[in-house]
Amino acid sequence: MSAVAVTPKKRMTRAAREARIAYWIVVPFFAYIALWNLVPLVLGVLMGFTEYNALSPPRWVGLDNYIRFFTGTGYLTLLWRQVWIGFICLSLNTILSFLMAMALNVKSRSRGFFRTSVYVPAVAAVSVTTAVFVSLLDPSTGGANRFLATLGIDMIVWNHSQFWMVFWVVVYFVWRAMGPATIIWLGGLQGIDPSLYEAAKVDGASAVQRVRYITLPGLRFVTAYIILTGIIGVMQMFDIIMFLTAGNPFGQTDVLMFRIYRYGAVVFNLGMAGASGTLLGLFTLFFAVIYFRYMLYREARENA
Repeated sequence: MSAVAVTPKKRMTRAAREARIAYWIVVPFFAYIALWNLVPLVLGVLMGFTEYNALSPPRWVGLDNYIRFFTGTGYLTLLWRQVWIGFICLSLNTILSFLMAMALNVKSRSRGFFRTSVYVPAVAAVSVTTAVFVSLLDPSTGGANRFLATLGIDMIVWNHSQFWMVFWVVVYFVWRAMGPATIIWLGGLQGIDPSLYEAAKVDGASAVQRVRYITLPGLRFVTAYIILTGIIGVMQMFDIIMFLTAGNPFGQTDVLMFRIYRYGAVVFNLGMAGASGTLLGLFTLFFAVIYFRYMLYREARENA
């Protein structure tokens, strides 16, 4: 009887076992991303090439929706309005959150309270906080006009003025977005070596010079992150418009993202919604890549 050679079973190393466990941990996360982000993204792009109202089968129309976007009335105006309102929101939020972080970057027993307070608006529901803003802006019973009356100023019909409605959109956006940006700025400020400031003081540098030559260069990567994520955020802004202005007065605060929502969820013009969403995503990517390339260019010049 011949003996059969038995190959010993290889035991899995500890590193391999830990790698397998890690894969099983991250698989649900990537499955969630694929289900709720990747699949809708692909479907949205494909719908952009069709005429589809969710009641009848989609009909392939090729580039008709994209051509209508660039040749039809209003779409480029909505895109431009999304850009310039977003630019104002992003610029003010970046500057004011930086100043707030500078003010909170002090050693004080109450700093934890103020840091928490500045972040609270970011976790409050948009539908609730915008309802408070809308009630304050009511022409007859709102707190804003009552306050103006105490100063002897005539009542303002806020929702009949594009200037004032854009003003309140910016105020609300900055009020809500300042907290997260402030916390990120604070993290960057605390990562700067304090000895650099002490050496600058010894050399006679003023506070403005210390900020210009130490703080700002030390925060260049934080700045890039805040602006890049801010670009994505403002180009996706529609909930503030929907709850606060609803596009009023007479569509003068309507933006492309709000129009995409109405096409997709109200009138069920899903083909045009898909095409507009795809183009908005491409424009957002374009602006983000331009800024990212600019940051790389600046860093290359500084290191040269």
